[in-house]
Amino acid sequence: MDPSKPERGRDSTVWWFLAGAALVTLLFYRDFIFNSERLLYGSDMLFEGISLRRFYVDEILAGRGVPLWVPHVYGGMPFVAILPGPIFYPSTILYFLLPLHRAIGWTFVLHTFLNGAFGYFLGRSFRLRPASAAVCGASFLLAGYVTSHLFGGQDGRMFTMTLIPLALGLLNRGLERNEFRWFAGLAFVIAAQTFSAHVQMMYFSSLALAAFFVYHLAFRLPRPASGEARWKAYVRPVAWFTLANVAAVLIAAPQFFPTLTVLEHVTRAAGERGYEFAASWALPPQELTAFFLPDLIGSLPGSYWGQNPIKLHTEYLGAVPLAFAILGLSAGFGRALDRDQRRVVWFLAGAGLLGVLFALGAATPVHRIAYALLPMMSSLRAPSMMLGPVTVFVALLAAYGWEAALSRRAAAGATSDDGSGRNAAARRWSWPVLLLGGPILVLGAAAVLNPRGLANFVLLSWYPDGWLRQPSAVSIDALRLNGLFLLAGFGLAWGAAWGVARHRFGAWTLAAVLAFGVMDLWRVDARYLRVEDAGPTLATDSVIETLYENAEPGERVWAPSLAGPVPNYRPNQLAYYGVPSASGLQKFLLRPYARLIGGIAPDEGLLRHPVVRPLLNVRHLITPGAQEGVESVAEAGGRHLYEFPSELPYAYFPAAIEMVGDTAAAVARTLEVSDPARLTIIEGRVGGEAPAAGQGSASLVRHEPDRVVLEVVADRAGLLAVSEIHHERWKALLDGEEVVVWRVNTAFRGVEVPAGRHELVFEYRSSPFTFGAWVSLLTLVGLTMSILTAWRRRPRGSEA
Repeated sequence: MDPSKPERGRDSTVWWFLAGAALVTLLFYRDFIFNSERLLYGSDMLFEGISLRRFYVDEILAGRGVPLWVPHVYGGMPFVAILPGPIFYPSTILYFLLPLHRAIGWTFVLHTFLNGAFGYFLGRSFRLRPASAAVCGASFLLAGYVTSHLFGGQDGRMFTMTLIPLALGLLNRGLERNEFRWFAGLAFVIAAQTFSAHVQMMYFSSLALAAFFVYHLAFRLPRPASGEARWKAYVRPVAWFTLANVAAVLIAAPQFFPTLTVLEHVTRAAGERGYEFAASWALPPQELTAFFLPDLIGSLPGSYWGQNPIKLHTEYLGAVPLAFAILGLSAGFGRALDRDQRRVVWFLAGAGLLGVLFALGAATPVHRIAYALLPMMSSLRAPSMMLGPVTVFVALLAAYGWEAALSRRAAAGATSDDGSGRNAAARRWSWPVLLLGGPILVLGAAAVLNPRGLANFVLLSWYPDGWLRQPSAVSIDALRLNGLFLLAGFGLAWGAAWGVARHRFGAWTLAAVLAFGVMDLWRVDARYLRVEDAGPTLATDSVIETLYENAEPGERVWAPSLAGPVPNYRPNQLAYYGVPSASGLQKFLLRPYARLIGGIAPDEGLLRHPVVRPLLNVRHLITPGAQEGVESVAEAGGRHLYEFPSELPYAYFPAAIEMVGDTAAAVARTLEVSDPARLTIIEGRVGGEAPAAGQGSASLVRHEPDRVVLEVVADRAGLLAVSEIHHERWKALLDGEEVVVWRVNTAFRGVEVPAGRHELVFEYRSSPFTFGAWVSLLTLVGLTMSILTAWRRRPRGSEA
């Protein structure tokens, strides 16, 4: 079969490609796949992301349904609303079929394979030949910016990027074929990106899709028939694209609605606002070289010497994909591609350039203009994440590069049988090849011939005098290898394209070139893949075991991040073991608790204001090292566990009540009171009547994330204060009747209890989640039915 001829029937290339992608994925993750006791290391996953995932899985398996409140961080937080991870994402089903650490690893494995599969689909959705689609899929399979997020364990970010080519392919098919079923599929994909819980990458992906949609309407929309109003041609695509995005929001409503409604009740760090915040973690201009020389500036601790505090990923595009992409861009200025294909190339080149300029943050005006004009930009940092869509654009450009070679081959063969036509068709490549490829090859040659000299030139020319970080010996050695692969990759890619266009090489030449390209990406990505034994990493220790034995329900632990001979438990690590903590690490903190501790860092407030500890029922302290004059109850790895004396019950009747009229006064008075059992502060309207001070006792009967049950014996009617964080969605039922929940001591709950024996139940009710679940279900049913109906009514042969 001649690869230069567009394939309209069934073709086996897709199966060969998918088999190759599966084999590459299998071999890349072999140390994890074939060792059932191992896990994939992720610096943010252990123990940040995995902790809340385990809590979610445990609650589901316990039969309590989706938890809406997590008591294990910050004394208690809304769970779904704080974006705890991809808990509703489709691959999360693996969490319930495999041990959690294995399931998380397998989701990375799955999405690496899907990178290639969706990349191939993207190429085919633009009506490229199967071989060209294989170039797109292979370029994205182990794309550096996507795969290197393994090291951070940032699954949500990787999942969202994996879906970008699928979304773009569906959008293009919907626009070209003018059929709603493709837009319905797009709605599912955007909803899945939302369920990944990585809002920023999903937002940047949506910007890329919107840009392509607008470009298509402006430059690719077919002209209407004679006499038909032009505006009518815009109605259907605009309506369907809008409907797809609305449907995506509705499908993702169980995640979207709770998050949207909780924003008015939470706070972020004081520095997380303004343009300086939005432009932080941009791509430094010097690190544009990472697209083709990943070790010039380096990455990972020990080799990175650039401007950002740390770097745990790479932007490497690969030598072969970049070489093909340059050919694709070159073809946009020639005649090897048809007019519509050239227009797609122009979009990819222009959008890719804008994306790179955006990723540079404050170094160019592009990001500042977007910050001023686009919604949500002030809440999003790390403009470098725009490289997710850019990587997809480069992979598709690479596919067009090979498509141009195949088109030249076909044109040459059709022009002449004696070869003169082939020579005429392929004798000249456009100027972008030398303009773009020349400087890259010069730097590649410099990396091979004198890597130390190149690194020193970059240091002296691109960084200010006295730059403290220096290129390491490891980086220098790796830089020479970078140069060799760069020169070899460009030579193979351009040589194969030239030879195929002139009928000098056969179709299978591409397979060898792609194999080299995948190997090149593999050698870079492999440094971000770490596999560890799960047992030592996840096992409990004597401190955790002692807490299991001694800690009572409702009690909390505090493990401050203090300087010591050993590091303390990570902020969310205790949550992994199901231990309620007074601190944590999340994007948000409930505003009442933040006001009480004076910011978003609980450790500082708990150290500065000792009265907060008994209010939060903190009974256990873990320190990184022994404390003088105090005997610990357990020790593990240099961490010592101490018990605080029982200063205040979990629930108590204060001897006196003082009402204040505003929050600031409540905070000040709460921190002034040394004994909350003697005097408790509540907020109320000025001139309002404060609850009476009661007398009695309360015992905790049941303590679940979304439900707390107490048995109360009130000798005298009055206010019962409870050491649980206040939030408006917590409802109180006294003997089955709903009663008012007072905000006590700035951040906690209180309920008026009449004299006698009573059952007091606190239930967390989230109407946004419940409403969102029903909306999502109805939207899913409606979209599925519309897809099935459209599929049954499709014309025969429409899939060819």
